[in-house]
Amino acid sequence: MRKLGWMIAMPLAACAAHPGIRPLRPLEIATAPYRGLATESRPGSLMYEGGCLLFRDGRTGALLMPVWPSGSMFNGTALVFHEPGKTDQRIMVAEEFLMSGQPEPWAVLGGAVYAPIERQCGAYEPFLVSSVRPAN
Repeated sequence: MRKLGWMIAMPLAACAAHPGIRPLRPLEIATAPYRGLATESRPGSLMYEGGCLLFRDGRTGALLMPVWPSGSMFNGTALVFHEPGKTDQRIMVAEEFLMSGQPEPWAVLGGAVYAPIERQCGAYEPFLVSSVRPAN
């Protein structure tokens, strides 16, 4: 019985050592209030790696961290893109599409809301998505 108590206490102590860090919830995506400004359009597809929903640029192969408009959702196989005033669009992982928006450094996004996502997916440049459409 003592052994069982030690096995339970050990992981709990490890969690207490880093109280400000939490793993991303399954299928959590970065969202922000909608911005209609688009300075770039990129063809590519979505991929889900290491708990991060990423966009792979079809021209350059670069990986970006899309920041979707609030109300967008991801279920593991598809993203439901919410654009205010328009019908929600479904984008399947690995489906080719054109994403428009603007890059935004993590420092500008800032805030505690993005901290867990930046810790886990911060190696990728954030890109605020304003619209999507099929690639063809």
